[in-house]
Order: sequence, then structure tokens, then C-alpha cells
Amino acid sequence: MNRHYHSSREGQYALNVDPQKAEWRYISFKVVNLRHGEKLEADTGSEEVVFVPLVGRGTLSFGGKSYELKRKDLFRDRPDIAYLPPRTSFTLEAIDALEIALGGAPAEGKLPARIIPHDNIATAVRGGANAERGVSTLADSDELTERLTVYEIHTPSGNWSSFPPHRHDTRDNSSYHEETYYYRFQPEDGFAIQRIYTRDTDLDVAIPVQHGDVVLIHEGYHPVVKAPGTNAYYLNVLAGDVRKITAINDPHYDWITPAPLCARIKTIVHPAT
Repeated sequence: MNRHYHSSREGQYALNVDPQKAEWRYISFKVVNLRHGEKLEADTGSEEVVFVPLVGRGTLSFGGKSYELKRKDLFRDRPDIAYLPPRTSFTLEAIDALEIALGGAPAEGKLPARIIPHDNIATAVRGGANAERGVSTLADSDELTERLTVYEIHTPSGNWSSFPPHRHDTRDNSSYHEETYYYRFQPEDGFAIQRIYTRDTDLDVAIPVQHGDVVLIHEGYHPVVKAPGTNAYYLNVLAGDVRKITAINDPHYDWITPAPLCARIKTIVHPAT
């Protein structure tokens, strides 16, 4: 089982991971790179899809209308995002060079296509001390998606996130939810280490993560730490048997929760409002 993929520099898809390739049931994850004037015409098929601009400017056309999606700075800006239900044809076109992530999962088509304005995206600071990070909730509501849940996380240099470690793989009465961690770093030659482990199997791996990589979480606890000098962004896409996530912490770290907020770390930990 491959849990770790690097971005490609060739073609329009920097990443293209479907459930068959991932060896799981639900999530597909793509990162599309379009140069100025390039187009991508596609269909959502049997999936609902959330579109998250990473950097650049372009248009997303569906249902006879076109909408501009843009983002100048991944570490400061909250963009408008888009939701498309199954069986929806769309066209992405780059005005400037455009990088955009697409997270998908099977759905019935109960919800309408829509643009979700950046003003509707809630941000918060979670954790404390060197586990402090900024969280942007892109989609976590039955009104927005049928199956998908989508978050952006901004973590300062040297800090931990997804901590205390937690799991959502049916064990210990947790829900079954697959999850992607798509990484971008500032500076781009920074790195992170993601550990995936359990205490009831022999799974225990540590993955060195580079700019543009995606890590797939099939099971287990999955904390991550950033190198000193590396500010990190990651995009979480989750989907499972039900939409609501029931995550269970590693009981060895229950003493950490609730973590008291310590003195604020002097760095950007979530996008500007």
C-alpha cells in the first residue's frame, strides 16, 4: 500500500489519486496546474467535488455560468471555493497560471452546485504552545456536502498538528473516515514528518514530506511536525461511511487535552480575515 505521493511536474495533473489507486473506498484527490489560457473540461461523474484554489487566478464554469476563483497567497488569503454535485460538467480555465485542488467522494446529488464565499469560511486557532495551528473550515456541514469534509490547516515553523494524535478507522468506536494531507511549505524547500501508527497492530511509519506531496491516511493515529523554519499548509479532505466524523485520541496523550493556550506564537497561523 502506497501512503505517500509526490507531485508531478508534467501535464495538467500534478496529483491524481482515485480510490483504486489509493486502495480505499471513497476519496479521489487531484491537483490541477493550468498555464495562462489553458483549459480543463471534465465531469464530476458519480462524485461530489470541492474545488479549492491554491494559487493563481482562473474561472470555473458550470450550469451556463462562469465564476472567478483566485488566491494570491496560500498563507494569508482565504479564497472563495466551489461545490459541484455528481453528474455536473465543468470547465476550468486559467486567467493567470492556476493551481487548484479537487477533492471528491461518491454522492447521490441531493445538494446544488454553488460557490462558497470566503466570508462564509470560519477560521480559528487550535491547540497551544508548540501545538498551536490555524484551522479554516471549508466544508463541514450537512447543508454543504453529502459526504465530504474539508479543512485547511496553517502550522507555524517547528510546531505539531493533528495533536493529540487521533484515529478514525472504526477502532475504539471511531468512525471510518479516509483522509488526505496535501502539503505546501514556506519556504518550498522546507519539510515535515508525519507519523502513522497504531497500538493494536504493527503499523508504525514515519514519512518525510516535501512541498506538493500528499499523504493518505487509511488507518491509525497520524500526527505531524514541521521542521524549524518551515511554515506549513495542508489541505485535509475526509470522507467515510457517514459524513460526521468521530475521532478518538490516543489514550496515552489524554492528559494533554484540553491543552491550555500558552503565549501566542509570533507568526501567521491562519489566513487574514
